Amino acid sequence: MNFPLSHIASLCKYTGISFTAGSITHGSFSSERSYLTAAIGICIYLLGGILEKAVHPDKNHSWSDLLIIGIVASIGLGFFTGGLQHFPDSPARSAWVVPTGFVMSLLALYLMEGKGRVKLSKVLTYGALSLAVVIGASYIALNYFNAQGPSQSHDHGHGQTDKDASPPAHEHGQSGSAAVTQSASSVPMRELLIEVDDTMRFTPAVWSAVAGEPVRITLVNKGKVDHELVIGTEAEILRHAKDMTTPNAATSHHHTNDILAKPGQQAELVWTFKEAGNYAMACFETGHYEAGMKGVVTVTTPHKH
Repeated sequence: MNFPLSHIASLCKYTGISFTAGSITHGSFSSERSYLTAAIGICIYLLGGILEKAVHPDKNHSWSDLLIIGIVASIGLGFFTGGLQHFPDSPARSAWVVPTGFVMSLLALYLMEGKGRVKLSKVLTYGALSLAVVIGASYIALNYFNAQGPSQSHDHGHGQTDKDASPPAHEHGQSGSAAVTQSASSVPMRELLIEVDDTMRFTPAVWSAVAGEPVRITLVNKGKVDHELVIGTEAEILRHAKDMTTPNAATSHHHTNDILAKPGQQAELVWTFKEAGNYAMACFETGHYEAGMKGVVTVTTPHKH
């Protein structure tokens, strides 16, 4: 056995799976990059298969098996592992990605290792039972994370609690120092700096405010793609998140309680929370919310002097 070559083959196969998993889970906000990542991942996986064949020439694997079944295996394992890893971020996608990956990996393993050695009836029985478990677990996870995440309709009276308000026209704050003012000028203003970049995170992602206190939020974009900040009650943000998964979501992206910062620029929003409670913030540029670009705002009652 050529141990170094065997080790390199193993590294290549698992690296290929990792690349494919990454392309599946992050493709929603970087589609062009995801296709390239998937292609590289499949190629690396196939290279690992070729090296493995060189290390174990006794294995009766044809080149067609290696190439065709290897592609199915790398995509299937990438689907399965990537879907599991990002179930909390994108439950609706992971709910079908994980079972699909399971089936593809099972098929690939049977064709590569089990065909002619294991009875097909046993494989089908195992496959049916285990797939039922995977689908059941995915359904439970989907319901759980949906209860924590996206739900219901798309109306925006953010900063208010009126759930029957009609969505106003889309008015992004301009990049730079322009402010969308929603506060009373008689109350001292609080300054808050929030930084964003292409890691799909707000910094800070958790902060607090006082009801009736105007807050000037400066959103600084240190990334290479557009980022926005939308503020609302938790229920409003979750409803909006679900709406963004529907067809034509981009054309119905209407709200006034947000700011958009272009790469390398900043924008401001002056906002006053009218009532104490739990609020949220999010970025709804394509795929960003699903990647974890969200935050929590705790609004407390003013102290009486």
